[in-house]
Amino acid sequence: MPSADATVLPANVQPVKYRMALQPDLDTFTFKGEQTIDIEIVAPTARISLNAAELEVSDVTLRRNGQSIPATSVALVEDTETAVLDFGRTLPPGPAQLLMQFTGVLNDRLVGFYRSGYQDAEGNNRHLATTQFEATDARRAFPCWDEPARKAIFDVTLVFDDSLQAVSNTPIVEEITPGPGLRSVRFGETPVMSTYLLAFVVGDLVSVEADAADGTRIGVWTTRGKENQAGFALDTSVNLLGYFNDYFGIPYPLPKLDHIAIPDFAAGAMENWGCITYRETALLVDPENSSAGTRQRVAEVVAHEMAHMWFGDLVTMEWWDDLWLNESFASWMGTKSVDWLFPDWEMWTQFVNMDTNRALSLDGLKNSHPIEQEVKNPAEVSQLFDAISYSKGASVLRMLENFLSPDVFQKGLFRYLKANEYSNARTQDLWAALEEESGLPVTSIMDSWVKQTGYPVLRVEAARNPNDVQVSLSQERFVYDRLLGDEEPNPEVWQVPVSISAGGAAQVSAVMGGKENAIALPSTAPPQDWFKVNSGQTGFYRVNYSSDDWERLAPAISAGHLPATDRLGVQNDAYALSRAGLLPITQFLELAGSYVGETDASVWSDLASNLRDIEQLIAGEPVHTAYQRFGRELFGPAAMRVGWTPRDGEGHLDSLLRSTVLGQAGSYNDEETLAHAGDLFRQYLENPETVHPDLRGIVFSLAAQGGDRTTYDQLWDLEERTSMQEEKIRLLLAMSRFQDVDLLNDTLESSLSNRVRSQDTITVVAGVATNPKGRLPAWQFVKNNWVEFDRRYGGGGFGLMRLVSIVNSFTTNEQRADVEQFFTDNPAPAAERTIRQALERMRLNIRWLELNRPAINSWFGL
Repeated sequence: MPSADATVLPANVQPVKYRMALQPDLDTFTFKGEQTIDIEIVAPTARISLNAAELEVSDVTLRRNGQSIPATSVALVEDTETAVLDFGRTLPPGPAQLLMQFTGVLNDRLVGFYRSGYQDAEGNNRHLATTQFEATDARRAFPCWDEPARKAIFDVTLVFDDSLQAVSNTPIVEEITPGPGLRSVRFGETPVMSTYLLAFVVGDLVSVEADAADGTRIGVWTTRGKENQAGFALDTSVNLLGYFNDYFGIPYPLPKLDHIAIPDFAAGAMENWGCITYRETALLVDPENSSAGTRQRVAEVVAHEMAHMWFGDLVTMEWWDDLWLNESFASWMGTKSVDWLFPDWEMWTQFVNMDTNRALSLDGLKNSHPIEQEVKNPAEVSQLFDAISYSKGASVLRMLENFLSPDVFQKGLFRYLKANEYSNARTQDLWAALEEESGLPVTSIMDSWVKQTGYPVLRVEAARNPNDVQVSLSQERFVYDRLLGDEEPNPEVWQVPVSISAGGAAQVSAVMGGKENAIALPSTAPPQDWFKVNSGQTGFYRVNYSSDDWERLAPAISAGHLPATDRLGVQNDAYALSRAGLLPITQFLELAGSYVGETDASVWSDLASNLRDIEQLIAGEPVHTAYQRFGRELFGPAAMRVGWTPRDGEGHLDSLLRSTVLGQAGSYNDEETLAHAGDLFRQYLENPETVHPDLRGIVFSLAAQGGDRTTYDQLWDLEERTSMQEEKIRLLLAMSRFQDVDLLNDTLESSLSNRVRSQDTITVVAGVATNPKGRLPAWQFVKNNWVEFDRRYGGGGFGLMRLVSIVNSFTTNEQRADVEQFFTDNPAPAAERTIRQALERMRLNIRWLELNRPAINSWFGL
């Protein structure tokens, strides 16, 4: 349970069933509602407290045994977001009903019950009403016990304009006409579930539907005119439902599963049980105009949200400190299921790039947090939606599955789900189920990964003998601030599943339970005398070799003797170690040269990300020109190999590879790449069909990189003419690539105007901040408009966290002091940890440049 001082409701009353009717008004952007809540009074009380925020509550009555007791007062407490109902007498234990009416506003902040505006196919301005309740915003739509363990049944009725449609968690079971021009629809009762999983959407919606193998009706809903973009998500969902039913061993329990594309949506998607909501770019695929990257993202998000139907919805964490039980499992299972459905996408290599390495980067900060994190109030809840709860958790689950074996892991998950279905669970319940199934000490192993911050770096030394290689391992916590010289005691120890692959030899595995360990490998002769610790990057840790063994890995990488996932991991470890002062940066740059012949899309993507990271730090340095030449020499050959034209027989990963290497070569000002992008942009202006969707993002961005005011106006014209959200995002991101600061400032000003959706504003600002020319203008723009940013995103958490992160690349003490002072004067509780992380990153950047500037200059011949 939460700690004693956490913001939780008294346990003296428990909800059993909500019967509610809501009527949204899309002209006045208000709603009214009434509800009867079946409750169980557990202990005598004169007051009943439940959550309510931004609502007016009236006509409150308690009914029991045929007697009605009106509330003598209703106190709405803004700080705690509660309504305290006082009945003027002690209410004895037993069942009762709580009746009330309420009104609220369909807000424009993308939380609670909110409005979303869009233009229909005829160019008319329209609105729909929709919900986003996770983590603590159901209370903005109706008074409720808005905590994950206060599960109840929901019986929802919606009243709305009869020209519209309504969707909720369950199918419609009754419909009447309550008055002229109105429809009233009642949805079937939900299973017992948490408030944050309830959803309802009202608008001019259309659906494309199909039945899954088990008879479940699957629907994909869009605003009218976009239903032709629903097919890919529908097919993916139908296929995945069968996989999930088989894997979990518990059939999906609802009669239908709807996926709904919302024009304005704060996150990527939300796992409302049976009624999943998405931003359009995470659900819709235009058969003619969507890229391979978009198809993959849609498959990943649909899979992630469907996995939640079991992990999160059927079994819910008891309190928010176990949020990772939801998000990590959905991230891990989403990858596993997409890998099953699209095996040629090589999802586990992509997972290491997109999830494991992202989490390792964040968790190397002193200001990270454990996977299992104490939560006391809603602001702290929102800060948990980060790479630790999603990606680190998913990575340690992958590590655990690899350690236990997939079969044992699957059986343990079934045991856990079956024991806790329609209820709540804690982390230890999962470990107990896996421990019982495997007979192994899962709890003691995993506590070291979920209860303490960070992860280890394994220092590796090898003694080569005629008959074997003795590998000595020692572990300590990996932290970037070793760079600062702040040596601290290092008491942490992790139970580390270690696997080692060696050239031409079988893999060797062991569990490292202490600070040191030794493993014997078979002896191999050059050039196969290399070995690689953390085979397949299944472990959540970094590895640092001796200088000789780093050098032995380089030719194995060049020759492709290591699998792609291991090639990816080697350079990522080397870069991280160089950022922490544990390896010379020049050693990473030398190693990068081994990848010039690389063919894997994920390896190139991860290497490109690390090289961009360096470029952000040296963008203002004299060495930058030489660094860009190095980048051209590294990416140029790959760009030449893939070319601009897809070849017969190419697959999904070839499309991703082309986007990565051409985009990176162009960013390093490769003249041939920029010239070809310019030619394609001019062709696109004449006829968009001449440029393949996989290339459009690169073409737009590189045209902007070398463009002027005319190019800028052309991009805006294209953005305003397309109705496809995916294309709009490509164009908006391209506008962050101009080198003219005046154009970047214009883009920033537009980001808060009605030219850009509220959900996309932060994407635009962050894009400008990634451009070295736009870094300071973007920060100044955020400071100048902080009141509006805080109004829009301050309550939602992850939006503000992304906005704060635009300062992560600052490299001077003056910039760091400015950021620190600004957030001292303008506190942002929903991003408090992110602010601390940003300040830490800036301190590391400053010190890294001081230490590495001479070596980099020398390496590049300056």
